[in-house]
Parts: sequence; structure tokens; C-alpha cells
Amino acid sequence: METTTTNVNANKGVITEGANTKEEGIRITCIDLGNMNIKYIGQSGKGDFSSKISTDYKAYEEGYQRIQQDDKITYIGIGSLSREFNKVDRDYTSQLLYALAKANNDIDIIETNLTLLLPAGQMDNKGKIIEMLKGKEFNFKFNGVDKMVKVHKIMVLPEGYASFYSLSEEDKDKDICILDLGSRTINICCMINGEIETLTTVKYGSFDFYTKIKNLEKGEDYKEEDIPRLIKNGTIKVIEKSYKEFRDDILNYIKPYVNIKTYQKIVLTGGTSLMLEKELDGKVLKVDYEVNEDALNSNIKGAYEASKIMWEVA
Repeated sequence: METTTTNVNANKGVITEGANTKEEGIRITCIDLGNMNIKYIGQSGKGDFSSKISTDYKAYEEGYQRIQQDDKITYIGIGSLSREFNKVDRDYTSQLLYALAKANNDIDIIETNLTLLLPAGQMDNKGKIIEMLKGKEFNFKFNGVDKMVKVHKIMVLPEGYASFYSLSEEDKDKDICILDLGSRTINICCMINGEIETLTTVKYGSFDFYTKIKNLEKGEDYKEEDIPRLIKNGTIKVIEKSYKEFRDDILNYIKPYVNIKTYQKIVLTGGTSLMLEKELDGKVLKVDYEVNEDALNSNIKGAYEASKIMWEVA
């Protein structure tokens, strides 16, 4: 299997390193192995699902989304989230195979190039992910149906930077700062004339906010991953002050790494940017900014556009 492991550079939306020719019959699949949700785009499917998994016995396994490798069944979307911060140290195999099957749900033998995403600060460890996949074919059952996946080429892109490829050509030409606000990280990507100026990760995100809210709910046995649902259904009430404090924490965390006032435009993306949309305005940021129109999916959509350029797919 051939791999593309370089940290891809951009030149006004064009990948300048490691270009590869198109291969007939080889698909493109992009997967964002998120902390709380996993997103995918392939030739025949796109979507997302919870990162929760369980290997506990289920009396009626057919009632669950599942992956079976040999005799081991992993149930998808139920159970627990991984608490491991470093994504390359997690075992994502079951979720990865599930996403590959969902993204290519029209066939049972899947040959694909694969693009994955990592926080910018974890890109030095991308070789571990590539090694896990290198030279391997995966045979498994997807909800009881036999599947085979063979990965040909691999590209790993930094989160935040991938969103650059989802922007308009007009925005790509600007001095732009992308703030990808996620569940456990803030990925900062600053681009000038289509070239990377700053690419870094801050360890802070909505998970920290949910931990704070959980701790305020004394006497309740809540988990962080349950907090968004409990807020949505009204079980937990969060006052506006808490959201504003969270917003201010984020702005303070990024200050050592970037002066957002020096850029023509700030693009906020990631699920946490939607959480804070009401608390973000021009008076607070004092810059020209926007929340990405598809903030939940800008990384995966950008990764797919970058993959098409890399592998010369029209």
C-alpha cells in the first residue's frame, strides 16, 4: 500500500506536495474520528454517528449498529466515549471500519484511498495511524453483512487546516485565521497568501465546559457526554454568564498563539462555535469574523475537497 504522509501545504487551494495520479476503481473516503462524533464522506454516503462504543453482551444484537471482527462484536453509538486525549493512542478500528462501510454502502468489497484528520498538535504522531493500516486488508461483518476493505493511499490532514479547503476562493485569497473549536481542542490555522503561517493546537474545548457544568450539578451522577442532551431537554439549566465565561476562556487561551486583530477575516468553525454563536459578536472579537455556514462539517468537507485535488478526481 502506498502512503502519503506529508503535512500537505496549500497554495491558494492547490496542494503542492505529493500529488498522485488518479487510479481507476479506487474510491476516496474521508473520516473525521472525533471525540464525541465521527463524520464520514465517501462515494455513496456521508453522515455522522456517536463515538460511543460498547463490547458488552447484548441479548438481541440485531437491534444494534455493530461491527464484528472474528468473534468480537463492537456496538456503535452506545456505551462510553474514550477518555484518551491523544487520538493516535486510541483503538479506533471498529469505528473506522463502520465509517468506511457507511461511506461506501453500495458495495461489499471496498478499495479506497483514505484521508484522516488529527489535531494539528498531534500530527507528529500520524505515523502510528498509518502503521495501523499499512499493508492490511480488513475482513469484517457490518450489521451482519460480510465486508472487505483495502486501503491504498493515506493522507492525514490537520484539523482546522482541512477547513481551509471548504472556503470560497475569495476567502482563500485573504489573510485568514481559522479557529476550529472542538470538544477537547482548539485548532488554530492562520493562512497568508494561501500558505500556512500558524498551525497549532490548544488543549481546551466544550468537554471542559461540560465538566464544569457537571461539577455544578452536585449529587448527580452525570457524564460529560450526557450534558449536551440534558441541556437540550431542559434537565440542566445553564445561565448566560456560564457561556460568556466559556467564550472568554477560549479567547484567553488563544492569545499567546495568535493576534486575531491582524487578519482580514476570522472563521470560527467546529461544533463549539455553534454553542457560542450568541455570545460571539463584533464588539467582543473586534474583527471581521463569521461562523462557518456548515461549522459541524467544514473539516470533513474540506478534507474531501483536498483529497480530490491530491488524487486528481474531477
